[in-house]
Amino acid sequence: MHPGGTQSWRVSYGGSLAVDVALYIRDTLALSVDTRPHIASLDPSVPVFVPENVDRTAVALEWPDWWADVLAWSRTEVPGPQALSHAPMVETSPALANRPAMRAALAALTVPAARYHATLSHAPAIPVDEVVRALEAELGRPVKPFHLVITQIRVSEPLWEPLTETHVLASHRFTGTTAALREVLLPLA
Repeated sequence: MHPGGTQSWRVSYGGSLAVDVALYIRDTLALSVDTRPHIASLDPSVPVFVPENVDRTAVALEWPDWWADVLAWSRTEVPGPQALSHAPMVETSPALANRPAMRAALAALTVPAARYHATLSHAPAIPVDEVVRALEAELGRPVKPFHLVITQIRVSEPLWEPLTETHVLASHRFTGTTAALREVLLPLA
């Protein structure tokens, strides 16, 4: 995560390996699952591949609740040692304790997911400081105190979806535009 801000406001943004892996599994297994919010397919897209020991139907049943755990994880600051054993895509994670199909899918697809992840370019920096300074100039006062976590994902459609009051899931297509970011930050200012 990339931090930005002052004592009165703070924005952290960046990708989440757990979120990327979850979307990779959804797309590579071609799971028909409801994501709330709706999230388009990965960009670049991934080929459909179902390993022999993976039960797609069982994974599709477990994926939505696991996805909720993944999103909760992505907005939590976890100390390094705990992150290695508790991340939702790690075999020892509490998020996988009662999800044998997800555990099998992760075991079979972790290496391909890592290969895919390694090919992605980093999303460009979000001009948060620039947008906040412009809003302060426009309003004639400092912005109100706020904290925001932006989890960036690489999907084929623009997305800006508040998950909580302080956590937003955003596509790289959205976060690259200053005008869109301004519209989102204005109510916080």
